Amino acid sequence: MAAGEKRTWEDDDKEEEEEHMVLVALSVIIDSDFLSKCENKCRILGIDTERPILQVDNYVFAGEYEDSLGTCVIFEENVEHVDAEGNNKTVLKYKCHTMKKLSMTRTLLTEKKEGEENIGGVKWLQIMDNNFSYRPNVTCKLST
Repeated sequence: MAAGEKRTWEDDDKEEEEEHMVLVALSVIIDSDFLSKCENKCRILGIDTERPILQVDNYVFAGEYEDSLGTCVIFEENVEHVDAEGNNKTVLKYKCHTMKKLSMTRTLLTEKKEGEENIGGVKWLQIMDNNFSYRPNVTCKLST
């Protein structure tokens, strides 16, 4: 999964946009078809913080940015191509490469009790119900 971070600055009626591509590595996923089953819908909080939070379906992940070992090459999948036998064939098209990785670990949440204080620097964030990000299917290959 790859995530793009966009930032916009307005300066004298001039708008500038910056985009960063990072590889998102999800740990503790048991089902290999997990992302296709949830239709690539996700919610992400604090993408520009040190510890972003990601929700995919009923799973919540907490992560941190790190430099990858080698270069991550990100491709777009295209299944519209049909081979000679009439079967759909997946064609990969180069999208970009990055050396940044967002390692996400599954996190279990507990309900905050009334009057309970934050412990250990945990920041309470609210995830809105219909605030999804749709990402196209992407495949990443680690090359060294």
